[in-house]
Formats: sequence, C-alpha cells, structure tokens
Amino acid sequence: MGSKMLTGSMLLGGMLLGIIMVFVEPSVSDTDSFAIAVQKLIDNSTQARLSGVGFTIAILGALIGLGYLARSMQGEQKPGSDLAGLASVFAFLAAAVVTVSAGIQLSLMDASYTDRGGDVANAYAISEGLGQSMFGLLGAAMFLLGIAIVRQKNLNQIVGGLTALSGAFFLFGMLMPSGDPGLAETSTAEAIGGISWFIGFLSWIIMTMVLGGLTIKQARSS
Repeated sequence: MGSKMLTGSMLLGGMLLGIIMVFVEPSVSDTDSFAIAVQKLIDNSTQARLSGVGFTIAILGALIGLGYLARSMQGEQKPGSDLAGLASVFAFLAAAVVTVSAGIQLSLMDASYTDRGGDVANAYAISEGLGQSMFGLLGAAMFLLGIAIVRQKNLNQIVGGLTALSGAFFLFGMLMPSGDPGLAETSTAEAIGGISWFIGFLSWIIMTMVLGGLTIKQARSS
C-alpha cells in the first residue's frame, strides 16, 4: 500500500504544486527574446528562484511518480510489461533532463555567473531547449504507459486510452513545427503543431492528476 500511496501522491501532488507555481513565476512572454526573458527573471530573482525550485520539485514529483507507476506494472506474467518498462525509462530520463535544465536556469540568478564571463542568454536558450526535449520524452512515456494500462486492464482502461492519446498529441506536436494559431504569420502546419502540443500539455496535467487519484484510491482499497 505504501508504495502505491507514494506513487499516487507524487503524481497528484506534483501537478497541484505545479499549478500553484504558475501564479508565482515572473511573467515571461513566449514572444520575448532569450535575452529579454532571462533579464526579466534576473530582475525578479527571488520570485524566479522560488517558482523555479517549486516547478522543479513539482515536475520531478510527477515524472518520478509516472516512472514508479510504470515500473509497478512490470512482470513476466503481466500484459504490456515491456511497454511499461520502456515508459518508466522515458519518464526517468525526462526527470534527469528537467534536473539539468532547472540547474542551468537557477544558476543564472547568481550575479557571479556574468561576473565570471557567462552568457546568460545562451545559457537560458540551452535550458529552454532541454525543457522542450523533456516533453518529447514525456510524450513517449505517456503513450507507452497508456497502452500498457489498456493491455493490462490496470486502474481504468478509458483512462489508459486517454493517457496514450495525450502522449500521442505531445509526440505529434514535437514532430511538427509549432506556432501560435492566433498570429497571422503562423502557417497551417505550425498552427496544427501548436494546437496538438497544447492539447498534449493540457491533457498531461489532467491525466497525471487522474492517474494519481486512481492510484491513491487503489492503494486505500488494497
């Protein structure tokens, strides 16, 4: 029971903490250049540090919880065991990438970074690039875990199917060029990619909380 309760709490709690941090982080627009965006963070360094640490804990909790859930579904006699195993690998890799990305961003809040010759705009760009790659790993983890849930008839098959669909939207959005559908200069392909990525992102938040709630419920009934 303890392991399932921990897994469910990490999934649900991580997402809830992440939602709270949205209201704490400094306002940075997607249209800002890397230099402008990182300067906004530096100008609000205390707020940026607090939200950065909070977001890191939240996302790591959700990703590690996802990995634990997938790993709990492995076993020789369990259908979809190999898929669950791959999902856990992708989830833990995503957690490692998040750790590196967050470490880079938090280091930019230290004045000594520029004093020692560091280029904050380039470092921020690298951090953002790592963050984007995390979503590709996350999409693969969600897609494989969802299929494994359906095959194993674990938790809830409808939830499993929606989890796989969430991962598919993420992966499609990562493969396609993406842009803001509301901008006139955005092409049709970019609009489709942007919408797909947004659906994947929103459904990841929802499905992670649902998976967390179902895992906690399963732990309490066992």
